[in-house]
Amino acid sequence: MPFDKGSRYDIVEPKYSMSYTLGPSGYGVQRPQYPLTSIVEIRDILAAIGALTIAFYLAMSSLFQDFKWPYSLVVSALIVVVGFFVHEMSHKAVARKYGCWAEFRAYYPMLGLAIMMAFLGFLWAAPGAVMIAGNVSREQNGKISLAGPGSNLLVAFVLVPFALLSVQGVPDTVRAVALLLCVFSVILAGFNLIPITPFDGAKIWAWNKPIYIMALLATGALGVLFIQTSTSF
Repeated sequence: MPFDKGSRYDIVEPKYSMSYTLGPSGYGVQRPQYPLTSIVEIRDILAAIGALTIAFYLAMSSLFQDFKWPYSLVVSALIVVVGFFVHEMSHKAVARKYGCWAEFRAYYPMLGLAIMMAFLGFLWAAPGAVMIAGNVSREQNGKISLAGPGSNLLVAFVLVPFALLSVQGVPDTVRAVALLLCVFSVILAGFNLIPITPFDGAKIWAWNKPIYIMALLATGALGVLFIQTSTSF
């Protein structure tokens, strides 16, 4: 039917809209926008932070006699937030960047086991993981996996001056806490770089072996540096 320029017509606003990005094949790929978080995720994050803080507090109280209440509790919470929380939220941030749904889910049996083992003087932490759903490439999956241990290495690198250098006017307590944060961050990075499923290292290795090796070498170098410093502290 030909269009009549003299006819009357109305402009109707669409009720909704979709946003698309250009995919690797050149076709439009829809990127859904998921909520930033949920009540379930907030509950699980708080439960994991609380349980791990208690576990670290019990373990540190038995290992370090100088760490007394409430100092040891504050340090334990700081270690958990800087190590565990930053690690998991880095996974989440990169996954969301690639259009995935990503939320942390706690593994409650392991949280209970961590507290029980801490009573015995052992520290074992497998609090849960960020659950991710979405279509990603091998490269994107590798980068999502690298974000976790990469954030731990970044934290350790930033804290190097506070952990290794004696600065006039800065109490030794600050140096001791920084060293603890560095050591735990490096341990967490190294543990997650194990190249076996379901660890992050398996996905990084499958994506880019040179980057995996560089991350592993950085972890080893920082680990040796902090171990030598802690023995002479």
